[in-house]
Amino acid sequence: MTHAPVARSSLAELAAQISEINALLDELAVLAEGLRARAGVLAAEYRAQPTDAALRDACSKSASAEDAARHALERSRQADSEADQRAQTARAAEEEAAEYAHDTALPLEPQALRAVRDAVAAYREALAALWPAVRAHQRSSAEAVEADAEAEAARERLAETAEAAQEAAHGALAAAEEHRTLLETSGAEAAELHRRLAEVRAEQEECKAALKSAGGRRDEAFGARERAEGKRSHLRESIDESVAERSRAIEALRAFTGTGLLAAALPELETPPPADAWAPTPAVAVARAVDQELGETSADDRRWELVQQRVSTEHKVLTDALGRHGHSVGMTLHDTVMVVDVLFQGRSMDVPSLAAALASEVEQRGRLLSARERELLENHLVGEVAGALQELVTAAERQVLAMNQDLDARPTSTGMRLRLLWGPSKDAPEGLEAVRQRLLRKSADAWSPADRAMVGEFLQHRIRQERADRPSDSWHDQLVRALDYRAWHAFRIERRQDGVWKPAAGPASGGERVLAASVPLFAAASSHYSSGSPHAPRLIALDEAFAGVDDDSRAKCLGLLASFDLDVVMTSEREWACYPTVPGIAIAQLARREGIDAVLVTPWRWDGARRERLERPEPYLPGPTRQRDDAGHVDTPALFG
Repeated sequence: MTHAPVARSSLAELAAQISEINALLDELAVLAEGLRARAGVLAAEYRAQPTDAALRDACSKSASAEDAARHALERSRQADSEADQRAQTARAAEEEAAEYAHDTALPLEPQALRAVRDAVAAYREALAALWPAVRAHQRSSAEAVEADAEAEAARERLAETAEAAQEAAHGALAAAEEHRTLLETSGAEAAELHRRLAEVRAEQEECKAALKSAGGRRDEAFGARERAEGKRSHLRESIDESVAERSRAIEALRAFTGTGLLAAALPELETPPPADAWAPTPAVAVARAVDQELGETSADDRRWELVQQRVSTEHKVLTDALGRHGHSVGMTLHDTVMVVDVLFQGRSMDVPSLAAALASEVEQRGRLLSARERELLENHLVGEVAGALQELVTAAERQVLAMNQDLDARPTSTGMRLRLLWGPSKDAPEGLEAVRQRLLRKSADAWSPADRAMVGEFLQHRIRQERADRPSDSWHDQLVRALDYRAWHAFRIERRQDGVWKPAAGPASGGERVLAASVPLFAAASSHYSSGSPHAPRLIALDEAFAGVDDDSRAKCLGLLASFDLDVVMTSEREWACYPTVPGIAIAQLARREGIDAVLVTPWRWDGARRERLERPEPYLPGPTRQRDDAGHVDTPALFG
């Protein structure tokens, strides 16, 4: 048998190899122990190494100081520029003042101008004192004219009285002659005649006294008649002015009634046709009725300004609402009153007529669409829409369950566990909980008639509520908001503490509050990316990441990003993400200098244990512009020599 020596030699070789391997393992163990010791020394040295926070703070303060100095220099330049502009303005004003003084023959010196101003003020005072004298002179002239007229009338009456006195004197001479003749021719009857003549003379004296009194009364009557005629003329002018003012007021009221605003304010008030002329009596009746109905309405200027502003705002809202349906809205100004008219269905109408037309159209369409709407709601909402809502709500529940599984599988380094709850919000519609149970627990095909009626009534109530809240929106927008199940729900974050789930908004440290706010967002992003390709990037972006958070919480948050297998791109003023919890990250440090239009980019890399500076890549240098010769050929020179 020749195999035994061979087997023994092989066993001897294997034993020798085993001895060598054991010796090598012992050496490797010694080396591993030395490496562990070196790692401990390196860790201690790393922990003892001072931070660069002070240097970074100093750089930030230096940059802030440079910015402040640059801003101060810019403000100084702006102030100099403004001073130059104002100096130019002052010179232009001086030139304009000199030209104006030359044109108006006025002095240019301030003291002389003050003297001219005082003289003008004195002239104005003299004019102010002269004006009452002129008014008094005008009144005196008018009174003198009236006195001349009265004197002329008195002269006429004096001439008439003188003529009457002359006739009376002739009559007296005739009577005396007759008396003398009778005395000569009469006898015994003379005494009786003398007695009767004495009586006649007494009666004549009484008549003269009565005539004198009547003349005085006649003069007084003439004066009273002249005064009455003057007063009647003044009253006639006042009456004419009042009639003209009344006519203008009636015309203004008729024009205002024609705008339709009075009918909008007092729809039950009966008025004459605005197209016809108004008589005074019905116009006064309308004015009194308006004053009685609107007597308590404020009419001050501030109220008028507020009403005008509101009319402008409502006009814009009405224009936006009707413009979407092809109708136009106009606004005109009639005697400081804004009148709004609408071109609706090819006809121009005022706002009350538009409201009546819209109400009539809504009522008519409501009657026409009521049966169709019921059929649509019963067949479509309860069938297709409810089924779609069921799929969406169920998918959302599954999404929340997947996020909670990610959260449960990735607790924080402190052992804190979080979970998400997705349920009805505080302002959720009434009856959502019962409908939600049917959407989540039972298929739409298995709903009973009572279930279908409950879901249909809930959806109809949502649509009616949305239409009542926003009547000017389109039917599509109303349905989108009414059936948006996301607005009915809200997310809540809970934290497991002492074996009990409690709201995460309770008392906690700063790091725990940051984790409670960040971890659910990381879980949501991880769950969203899990629905895609496993080889697709799982990218999230953070701007000014973890500002105001301590270094320990920053390390935990970045470690959770790695735990969720998320690819992060972030910007920060001081965060480099060089923590043992981060397996690797590429860093680009940006630096700039004042006055240099460039940014220096320094690349770094963290591999989970140490940070090293990388070589800066070669910058891109575009080639020179290609030239064409006379023959049209392109000359392409070499980019490098």
